Amino acid sequence: MRLTKAVAPIMKAQGRGRIVNIASVAGLSPTGSSIAYAVSKAGLIHLTRCMAVALAPETLVNCVAPGLLDGTRATANLRPEQIERSASSSLLKRPADKEDCADMVVAMCRTETMTGQTVVIDSGRIFH
Repeated sequence: MRLTKAVAPIMKAQGRGRIVNIASVAGLSPTGSSIAYAVSKAGLIHLTRCMAVALAPETLVNCVAPGLLDGTRATANLRPEQIERSASSSLLKRPADKEDCADMVVAMCRTETMTGQTVVIDSGRIFH
């Protein structure tokens, strides 16, 4: 929030800006092992919406909410069976792709007509 508040006047002055927050599917569903983590991600998703309203029309604010991303530091300490169990519960039967997350961030930076949105990238586990 502090970073957004710091750059908002600059983006307003230049007449254009993009902010993309990275949350998690943990902020959309009351599951997982860390209540504090889930609540913080839910807060970031709502902050995205609030800042979209506050900073429009010059600055667009959106959010990406990844699910399990295999091959990242976040999953490095998970047992293979944990990753497999999570992946098998998705419609696509695989972990989400970190390149898909990166591509969505780029798309959100290029858009002219999307703000206040959270896009889930999790191979079809969470629908909102």
